Amino acid sequence: MQCKEVAVFKFKVECLEGAIELNKNILSEMKEQSMDSMIDFELYQSPKDPSIFTWLIDWKDAESAKNTTDKWMSFPSNEAFSSSVENDIFYEFLERR
Repeated sequence: MQCKEVAVFKFKVECLEGAIELNKNILSEMKEQSMDSMIDFELYQSPKDPSIFTWLIDWKDAESAKNTTDKWMSFPSNEAFSSSVENDIFYEFLERR
């Protein structure tokens, strides 16, 4: 069953320069490693608080999503991305009902 990964996080203010590109890079790396299980992704940035980002990722199913996200630490952009995040606000895989 298709699922959606939803992630909301706050970037450190001092890391906002280049944040959009960094987000896109790690999402693209994840898609490349997904073996076609990532269908699509969207990146949103809050206009009220530009340090808040949201990912909406469409996956073929939760199992293949987990197989990809388990490799998170090996993605080339992971270190720069992880060190830029101040707070993970929400992270979950959701299935349509």
